[in-house]
Amino acid sequence: MNENIPEAILISILLVLITTAIFYEILCIVLKVIAKRELRTRPLMFFLVVAIFSAHTIAVWIYGFVYWELVHSFGFEPLSGIEHDNFFGYIYFSAATYSSLGIGDVFPHGALQFITGVQVLNGLMLIGWSVMFTYFAVQKLWEIHGIRAFDPGSKKE
Repeated sequence: MNENIPEAILISILLVLITTAIFYEILCIVLKVIAKRELRTRPLMFFLVVAIFSAHTIAVWIYGFVYWELVHSFGFEPLSGIEHDNFFGYIYFSAATYSSLGIGDVFPHGALQFITGVQVLNGLMLIGWSVMFTYFAVQKLWEIHGIRAFDPGSKKE
């Protein structure tokens, strides 16, 4: 059961680095688009939301794929609670873990438990990062259009 722990530690570190790098690159693209100011505010907001949602989705899918591969190609213990052991069950588990929702109908065993714990921390970090980024991006968009944040009486100039 615990013979895969060293591999799980290494895999966890790699997953955090990969998902953080992808997230960073997507946020850089969003920042460049916002800085150009070629789009109006609403399309920029939709672009921001779709880009950040896509970054989170990519991270969830990376973890789900890694769980699937570890179980099916490298002999890690499978998840319990997935009917017919399907790929999308691993994606579902990854989404519930990443968001720290942890529904409890699917759960890991052995070394996958370690990776799952790291995924929760990684998801919380990236979700927090996206909240902070969205706050500052929206504040910047309001400034571009002459609206001061948190001032109910302010109007577009």
